[in-house]
Amino acid sequence: MSEESKILDKIDDDKPVRIFLPVKESSELLRSQCLYQKAEPPRFSLLFRAGCLPIEEIDQKKSCLITIDLGGPAVSLQAKILEVVDEQTLAMVLEKSVSYAQMRQYFRVDAATEVVCKSITREDSALGWSVAGETVDISGSGLLVIFPEDPPEHHQCRLEITIPAPSPQVIRAMARRVRSRRRGDGSYEVAYHFIDISGRHRDAIIGCCFTLQRKQLQLKVRVRGG
Repeated sequence: MSEESKILDKIDDDKPVRIFLPVKESSELLRSQCLYQKAEPPRFSLLFRAGCLPIEEIDQKKSCLITIDLGGPAVSLQAKILEVVDEQTLAMVLEKSVSYAQMRQYFRVDAATEVVCKSITREDSALGWSVAGETVDISGSGLLVIFPEDPPEHHQCRLEITIPAPSPQVIRAMARRVRSRRRGDGSYEVAYHFIDISGRHRDAIIGCCFTLQRKQLQLKVRVRGG
């Protein structure tokens, strides 16, 4: 059994997981919950509730992203659909497994989107502040932002990130500042690491990164192919 497939042995039968399903002729990903069903690795199955698997909308030629909470380090699986078994079941094969420790590199993608950095205190208080900027890249564990000025250097801050998607949504997270540097044009490039973010919001970021990464890879293929 390959190292990639060994991760499947750690997942219990009927384990609830979250999946991002690619949609035909769209960059959109459908997020759904399902149950993991064991099979001979690297194969496995996913069982959906009745009426929750939009078979006609799924692009079976593209990869899916599955996120799993193992009670410690969470992992994500990139997998392909082998077969639509029935109206509630997908037969899958593992392509790659990715831990959140690896997520910063694996799902770090270039993305220009709005972000607002705020103080932990209320903005209308004497110590409150807020600075708006634009992301350079984003991942499941943090992001790199360009601000017109250097935000106050505190251990923690609040971030409000507008996720680029067909239906944009604002993601909120607590973060710590990792580093800051002044650019030649006078703006500041600041790196943040998430320290408190809901599973739902982290899933939204990872799903967005997965979509953007796929778009960028498709663009590279088109450019190389002329």
